[in-house]
Amino acid sequence: MSRPSRDVVVVGAGPAGCATAAFLAQRGHDVLLVDAARFPRDKVCGEGISPEAWRLLDAMGAGERIRALSPRPLLGMRLVSPDGTAFEGRYRSRAEPGFALRRLELDAALLEAARASGAEVREGVRAVGLVRDGDAVRGIRFDDHGDERELRSRVVVGADGRDSVVARRLGLLRPHRRLRRFAVRGYWDGVEGLGETGEMHVGGGGYCGVAPLSAGSANVAFVLPAGDMAAARGDLEGFYREALRRRWPRLQERLTAARLCEKPRAIGPLALECRGVAASGAVLVGDAAGFYDPFTGEGVTLALRTAELAADAIDSALRTAGPVGILSAYARARDRATRGKFRFNRVLQVAVSWPDAADAVARRLARRPDLADQLVGIAGDFVPARAALGPGFLLALLRA
Repeated sequence: MSRPSRDVVVVGAGPAGCATAAFLAQRGHDVLLVDAARFPRDKVCGEGISPEAWRLLDAMGAGERIRALSPRPLLGMRLVSPDGTAFEGRYRSRAEPGFALRRLELDAALLEAARASGAEVREGVRAVGLVRDGDAVRGIRFDDHGDERELRSRVVVGADGRDSVVARRLGLLRPHRRLRRFAVRGYWDGVEGLGETGEMHVGGGGYCGVAPLSAGSANVAFVLPAGDMAAARGDLEGFYREALRRRWPRLQERLTAARLCEKPRAIGPLALECRGVAASGAVLVGDAAGFYDPFTGEGVTLALRTAELAADAIDSALRTAGPVGILSAYARARDRATRGKFRFNRVLQVAVSWPDAADAVARRLARRPDLADQLVGIAGDFVPARAALGPGFLLALLRA
């Protein structure tokens, strides 16, 4: 058997891949980061990022690069229920707020931070499979201008998103059995009424998020069931405009004088199930490890956090002699870190899927700003999810 040529190969240079590569390179490991795209590249995303991301960005050496891009601060979230009832939660306890920034800029900055950390970066390299030694992963196969070649490593990190080659070759990733939703995103200039918070408008059979990117420009993205997307065939822009007009008329009024800056883009189905996040010689991070739903806007922060956990486990494994086996320590750590938040997401999804329930909850939270702050803090990843799942929060909500 040939010897590994690298300590770690990270497949996918989104937030999870860049962070994993940076954390491991900082610890002195020989890391290669590959991506099929060439940066800067676009990514369909709500683009609102929670306050907890700053700790992780600073740790990976990207914080100052992101601040230099002057992202739009988000001081909290404003949620609007189907009947128009609104409540607002603030990130009051954080030294820095959340922020909104186009993924075109964010991901390019993260890639440069990974490169500056000491990781080697190769753009335009498309992974097509895995190198195996029995059940163990010992590297990747990649397309080299039409020729398939292999690159061996002690560990492979699958950070290649919803369509992860690594996860699918491991047989771990599949579409969710029940949830079949799609997202459509557009950029607008001249939006009225943008403030200091992100927005989420529930109703119309789905929900629509607004992430202010400047005083008058915003990312406006909605999520709908797959069945509702049939009308988008052949005319996505017409479908996007009509969906906003018909499903979220209050928001559409604020877009009357605004300009759609470029053609909308769609992505889906969104929800993915992953049977495991670690195999012998390989781990999955970010969306490659499963993706539930973007309602609480945790995607980028979750990607950075799982990268941090994966890097800890990989670092320990690489400091031992011999082949790297199943990194079960990472799987356990990720489960502990995400279990409560994922349960919170599921409860929230049930609540917002029933208009009467969503209206009732919104009315109560509008009367209790402290509870609204707590709920938004969970979405912002700095309040433990168990705070909203215990009897104390639920009782206070019922009494509001």
